[in-house]
Amino acid sequence: MAQIHKNIGFAGISQLLYTLLAFILVPFAARYLGREGYGVYALATTLGFFVALISDLGMSTLLTREISKQKRITAKLFSYSLSIKALFSVVALLVLTLYLAIGRLDYISIQVIYLFAIASIITSFSQSAFSVFRGFEQIRFETLAVFIDKFLSVAIGISFLLAGLGIRPFISSFLIAAVIKLLLSFAILRKHFIPVRIRVNVKRSFVMLSTSISFGLSIFLAMCYNYLDILMLSVLSSMVHVGLYAASYKLLALTSMIPTVLSIAFLPQFSVVQSNRTRLTELFLKGCKYLVLFAFPMLPFVWLMSIPIIYLVFGATYHDSIASLNILVVAAVAQMFNTFFVPLYASVNHQRKIVHFQVFGLAANVLLNAALIPVFSYIGAAIATVFTEWLILILIIRWALKRFLQFKPLKADFFKYTGRCLVSTLAMTISMIITQSIFFEATITVPVAAVVYVAFLQLTGCLNVYQLVKKVVRYIFSKPVGERVGI
Repeated sequence: MAQIHKNIGFAGISQLLYTLLAFILVPFAARYLGREGYGVYALATTLGFFVALISDLGMSTLLTREISKQKRITAKLFSYSLSIKALFSVVALLVLTLYLAIGRLDYISIQVIYLFAIASIITSFSQSAFSVFRGFEQIRFETLAVFIDKFLSVAIGISFLLAGLGIRPFISSFLIAAVIKLLLSFAILRKHFIPVRIRVNVKRSFVMLSTSISFGLSIFLAMCYNYLDILMLSVLSSMVHVGLYAASYKLLALTSMIPTVLSIAFLPQFSVVQSNRTRLTELFLKGCKYLVLFAFPMLPFVWLMSIPIIYLVFGATYHDSIASLNILVVAAVAQMFNTFFVPLYASVNHQRKIVHFQVFGLAANVLLNAALIPVFSYIGAAIATVFTEWLILILIIRWALKRFLQFKPLKADFFKYTGRCLVSTLAMTISMIITQSIFFEATITVPVAAVVYVAFLQLTGCLNVYQLVKKVVRYIFSKPVGERVGI
């Protein structure tokens, strides 16, 4: 359990730094690019995600799972994965070229998309190195590389925006940072783990690919029904509406941080105990408790604070994003749990079932977007996302409970915990309503809400604040900083 906490700590720092630095960039991008320019940026990042997924095809997840079981074959697995990734990077660029050829984008937008796509492919290769770090449960190296990457992209990107250089130089900042991250991650890999080589072995590569493709399809389909709305909006509506929708969606990227951290931290542990259903369920419910801790208060917080949040981050010109934000936060709750189910299914080798559910959800998402976007534009896209996320979650939970989770012996404790979290959330909501009615200031409402929520978590027994702070302080001062990050 100590190793899980350590994994969560480093993965959490990595995701926190990544998200916070990204959100430093968002207000500059939204204001200096304008709603239409921000829409182009959102489309480029969306297509870049798809390019990265095609080039990876689940290879990173497969590496983490297999390395956590058999560390002695790390070098071979990694070298074969690089050759597979190089091949599918070319395929990804060809698919992107085909998409752009049948689109109606202008020349500058196409250039921007290609720049971000190349940066995404380079990042995909860095992700292979991160898979080795995760398999050895040495996530501190990933934390270091992610911080340097995001710090550079944000610093360079903001500098280009302030200099008035436009969207193309701004996007090139991601490419520069991606190259530096790749060089750093591979240097760490060579120094601490394995030599970096590319080997071609058709038979073994085919075996790896046949296994990893289920992971890749699962992530790809999740991305489809998460980002398909942006692609369909760009076709059925306007770039201004893409920008408005992307603004609200970007804010909810914060919610993905927690399940992503837990997925990184728990996957190696899930893989170790996957044959013990009771132990696997215990570990999974422990992760779900962390999710509940954040998911429950998120809904009332966003609903009550959506106006100041949008105005603070994006400015008054994005006022219309408030409605889609209030809808999408409902989808975010389901998405958090959907994300955390993926490593669980992967650990027990049922990742193909996730793909089946996601195909069904994708079909529903396409139909809903096609019906709702022409009538309600980005609001319709938000509604379609809510329906899709909750549909997938219901299907995933039902199948897991039937096949490999032993929930009944543990459900009393879990429901007791969620009930306490609900009480704490209710207390926080009441405090926010009262504080807003008296002071009308977010700078007062937010800290009061945080204090009330944490206090009730302590009172109800959901969280031991004293022990948590004690562990963090003890770790911070127990070793030199350089030793903790591995340099």
